[in-house]
Amino acid sequence: MVTASSDASRERAGLGEAGGADVVAIAAGLAEEFRSTAAELDRRGEFPAANYRRMHETGYLRGPVPTELGGLGAGLAQMSRAQQALARGCASTALAVNMHQFQLGFMADNWRKGAPVEHVLRRVADEGIVLGSTGAEAIVAGEWTTPTTARREAGGYRVTGRKFFCSQAPGMDLVRVNARDQETSEILICSIPARAAGVRVVETWDTTGMRATASHDLVLEDAWVPDGAVGVRLPPGPPMLHPAMAGVACWFLCLVSGVYLGVAEEARAEAYRALGSGINSSFRAMALSDVLIGQLEAEFLSALAVLDRVVDALDADRGDPQAALTQAILCKELVSEHAIATVDKAVEIAGGRAFFRKSPLERLARDVRAARFHPPAAPVSFQMIGERLRGAAG
Repeated sequence: MVTASSDASRERAGLGEAGGADVVAIAAGLAEEFRSTAAELDRRGEFPAANYRRMHETGYLRGPVPTELGGLGAGLAQMSRAQQALARGCASTALAVNMHQFQLGFMADNWRKGAPVEHVLRRVADEGIVLGSTGAEAIVAGEWTTPTTARREAGGYRVTGRKFFCSQAPGMDLVRVNARDQETSEILICSIPARAAGVRVVETWDTTGMRATASHDLVLEDAWVPDGAVGVRLPPGPPMLHPAMAGVACWFLCLVSGVYLGVAEEARAEAYRALGSGINSSFRAMALSDVLIGQLEAEFLSALAVLDRVVDALDADRGDPQAALTQAILCKELVSEHAIATVDKAVEIAGGRAFFRKSPLERLARDVRAARFHPPAAPVSFQMIGERLRGAAG
């Protein structure tokens, strides 16, 4: 069997912080536990509450929190590889918790620069709170702004709007939302308790894949946000041009790329298990299976190489936020493309049995399609890349 796997990547992760190496091992162990329930969670479209309890117990939920504050101190490259490992057991769990982990990673970066975010990081480490995030206003690709409004009142704002794709909605304790100041047109990045007055989750998530992420709609109706809960104020205009948004997007895109690479890696393993077991096509000449195996390996190695190259480079240097964002967008687009192709080849190798609901490949083939919907998505993602590279060249 060909062994172009992520083992070498995990060994390289050990060259970073000790905590970072630990978080990949924790994720791999959790994946072995979660694999047995992934199909049933998918069938029911049920949020993986038990998996979240285990991630809390093992310390995975505090992976990017600095060790000085009680976390594991994992950096961007380690967390990307940890998410890859976790997704092999349950893709929905990995994608849902991604919305917690990428925020922690960005906050940890800012804490090291002196930003006043220690209280949130300590709450994650000490209390186990889960952070939610939702910036999607419409289910379209784009470098979006926000129609959610923030109306000024004494001491804070009243926020009103509807958000889509709020992953892990049933399990979050604090949610980050974007809202436009009605007076100044600034975009405010606010933190709101998930069970505060004026905040409610509308259960809309009934999808083709990633069914257990519980990415429901979040409705805000005059939800109160005190001034102290406004973390960032962005000037009017495309939010991604601001260093803070570029920085947080960089974490999100690299970690979510790890999730889809993990889905591809699990599908690849399933394809090899299918060989010689009667599951693959009985009438296919073995030479044709060999061709499919070669094509599968080419796609998987391409995805793996892109992730390794980008996350290692960005772990070392994210000094230019727009240049880092460009690389992170490219990473997400290329890993997604090759991960989808890897899963498709795995299905071809397994043959018609992969079309049955009992096959893990049937679920993985659905889950991997979600990669195309994370903003910024094509074609806008490539427009953003080109714009930034043209500007840098000029």
